[in-house]
Amino acid sequence: MAWIRLYLTVEGQTERRFAEAVLQPHLAQFEVDLRPRVVVTQRKLDSRGGIFSFAKLRNDLIRLMRQDRQPEARFTTMVDLYALPSDFPGWVEAKKQNTAQKRVATLEAALEAEMGDPRFLPYIQLHEFEALLYCDLSQLARRITKSEKAFADLQREVDGLTPEEINEGTSTAPSKRIIKYVPLYKHLKVRVGAPAAEAIGLNTLRAKCPHFHEWVSQLERLSER
Repeated sequence: MAWIRLYLTVEGQTERRFAEAVLQPHLAQFEVDLRPRVVVTQRKLDSRGGIFSFAKLRNDLIRLMRQDRQPEARFTTMVDLYALPSDFPGWVEAKKQNTAQKRVATLEAALEAEMGDPRFLPYIQLHEFEALLYCDLSQLARRITKSEKAFADLQREVDGLTPEEINEGTSTAPSKRIIKYVPLYKHLKVRVGAPAAEAIGLNTLRAKCPHFHEWVSQLERLSER
């Protein structure tokens, strides 16, 4: 079978750089050509990044799928559960679920049904990209000057939680906790986030983040279909 062209729509530059550095070379081993792109939110202004309404994400994905109608094309997303817009399909039903894992499953199923294209594979990150960095916070500490003690304190705060369990509260989401202890991260996210995740390594990310691992496993199998 021909190589699969996999278009990955992400929320921002940090996720795009992560996909290029970590996922792209890995998936190439499985004959999957990963093509990361930041969501287009204002086409006329070529504005990219952030998902403030589901309608804009949906329109962007539909345009992309119409541009490449070939059977070897596939499409996926990497968007955060944290701050997901309330017009997202499945939102009402998802809010009734008693675990984040069930909420994500409900939302992903609703998104897949909404897009209505068998080439589309939805993925929603628990609870945002920064969750991956909790697999080894020392990698961030190495990239932000004089932050070792702050990250050690943060690690103590989340001891007992797996990275994907760090929740979507406005002050307790993964990125919000990092910024509370290391405010400089807010301005360095794009510069240090992806390199830290790359240094942690895909094997560790998958071992500590089951939902992320399940998604990557699905992407590895795309060329088998």
